[in-house]
Amino acid sequence: MLKKSLSIMCLMAFVLVGCSRPYSNGYVHYIHDLGPNDIECNSFYHYIRVEKGLNQSGLQRYDLITEKDQDIFISEDPDNQKVTSYWGDDDEVYYVVITYQEGDDEKVLYHYDLHSETCETMMTTEGYLDVSRDVITNKIKVITDEQNYFIEDGELQQIDPSDEISSGFSSSEDIVRIVSDDGTIIELYKQYKQSEFTYNVDGISHEITALSDCGGEKSGLSNFFVIEGDKVIGIVQIVKNGRNGIIPCNIIRYDDLKKEILVSIDYKTGESEILYDTQKNTIRIVGYSNGNVYLLNGSKIICKDLADGSEKEMCSLSNKGNKQLSFSWVGSKLIVFDEYNLQVIANIQT
Repeated sequence: MLKKSLSIMCLMAFVLVGCSRPYSNGYVHYIHDLGPNDIECNSFYHYIRVEKGLNQSGLQRYDLITEKDQDIFISEDPDNQKVTSYWGDDDEVYYVVITYQEGDDEKVLYHYDLHSETCETMMTTEGYLDVSRDVITNKIKVITDEQNYFIEDGELQQIDPSDEISSGFSSSEDIVRIVSDDGTIIELYKQYKQSEFTYNVDGISHEITALSDCGGEKSGLSNFFVIEGDKVIGIVQIVKNGRNGIIPCNIIRYDDLKKEILVSIDYKTGESEILYDTQKNTIRIVGYSNGNVYLLNGSKIICKDLADGSEKEMCSLSNKGNKQLSFSWVGSKLIVFDEYNLQVIANIQT
């Protein structure tokens, strides 16, 4: 289901389509993919909340064609059990369920076959357990405390640690690694309270000059960058006030954000330019593809052609109140999800 993504965020080495992963402070990712992609799938998976249960006490599949939800997992003990991660397509779903209990909590990895509607247990542990799609290999990846695995032919295959690209992160820095089609690794870097945004290729560091005066001393890097030809394109979020380090990007709330910038970097020549600057926090960048930037402006989703400045309204959202929305792309469809009511509110063909 996932496209062959080209970026690795400092906080995570994978991306979950349709997954809203809350942080402990209540923030959630507001975008999950940078824009239209080559995903061939009609499924969008999302958490639900069983009545009086935990926030992620259930999992559903939203069919992009019928626009109906299908139950995948409904907790029988919603006060003490929830789904913590998942990956799925039109054929199958892998998901992890944690059960809180006295002593060590139990985590279980399940595989659900949508065709036979059967479910099997693949792994049980008291330690860390997570399932996702690996952004480099495009394989389904299972992460545990001691060993990581790929799921191949329905079996868990151990990964040699030497074969994995590690990602560095601390509260004072952001590192994003991008792999080009020819295998070149481009590493973007931002140090907290420093004005310079830099990138590194083959051990040589270059300043991203287009971002030198953007006021991003306390800002970090978004986890969404793509490569178009020789250019790396992605979102940089400028925050109003720093805290004790870089705020985890892509989960910044309205009152913490100053503006967003869409930047382009030619990683071979070192030239860079700002493609779009929202200039305020009331406009959010929710996607980019082939010279078009997709924006959330008030209740409207707008596609803006960066070449001629023309705009096309894609959708007007009916969501009311102070709800937090998230945005996911499945192929050329933009899915708008209400993170408060845990339901799809728009399924937009772009």
